[in-house]
Amino acid sequence: MHNEVYDFRKKPFKPHRADIIKTMKKVMIIGSVHTDLVQYVRELPRGNENAEVLKSETRTAGGGYASGSFFHKLGFPFQVICDPGDGVYGEYARNEALQNEIELLEGSEETGGCTYTLIDQNGAQGVFLVDGSEYHFSLAQVYDISPDEFGAVLVYSEMLVSEGSEEIIDLLNEMEVPVYICFSSRTAEISSEMLEALCAFEPVMIMRDEEAYELCGRKAKSADEAAAILNDMSKAPVIILMKNNDVLYLDAQTSWIAPAKQKLHTDTWASAFAAAQMAGVDTKNGMMFANENGASYDAETMKQRLAGMILHR
Repeated sequence: MHNEVYDFRKKPFKPHRADIIKTMKKVMIIGSVHTDLVQYVRELPRGNENAEVLKSETRTAGGGYASGSFFHKLGFPFQVICDPGDGVYGEYARNEALQNEIELLEGSEETGGCTYTLIDQNGAQGVFLVDGSEYHFSLAQVYDISPDEFGAVLVYSEMLVSEGSEEIIDLLNEMEVPVYICFSSRTAEISSEMLEALCAFEPVMIMRDEEAYELCGRKAKSADEAAAILNDMSKAPVIILMKNNDVLYLDAQTSWIAPAKQKLHTDTWASAFAAAQMAGVDTKNGMMFANENGASYDAETMKQRLAGMILHR
């Protein structure tokens, strides 16, 4: 398939008008908020060998945290569906989220897990996961939430493999709103039955090329082919963030490439694209907005940029 290389600077698209904030419904974000223990090492260890640690830090991570932070800074309404749990790691993640004005579910007696991330001097990473309550879902967690309050659901793949993940399907059946799925973590653990159930909602699927190959069972020899296979499964747009920072879009009618100038963060890119779509911005301008803000972003610049798209400035 031939992909158009889309240059937004030469071919501007006029976005749809929208009155953001006043009439906007909330986005439901189903993603983890957890403690990440980071060690910067000279080289990633091979096998059981010890790594030389240069420095360490503790931070909060997860799709729910990245997305909640983005929507909060943009000023859009949102609700993160996650229980970081009890224990030292759960409490750390919850406190960090609250300090950043990210409201979470009430705490349970389950223990919160964490991730261990090793980063070498070239930026290569290795992640080890300790599963906890932050990945567990139950309809009981959202019994008092009205589906009418929400305009979209953004689901992160890390939530699709642990306890209660099948109940996410039940929730999506009740919501009847557009669904976005960001495949950025634990994709290889997702069952074919879960993927098939998700595709029934015709979700916009966002992922890196490695996740795309994984999801189509390693049958594809190129990102184009992987996107086509996934589009045939979901009957909905597939967006792939490439290693060279190009972003591939494919649906049943067309495909194109949107070049980005920076290395993109999948969780943040998905949040930016979903936000633009909820604000009434068309697909190509939504991708441009996500490419500009899909790694690092300045809140005020981001707000002005999106407002300009919406108001034709």
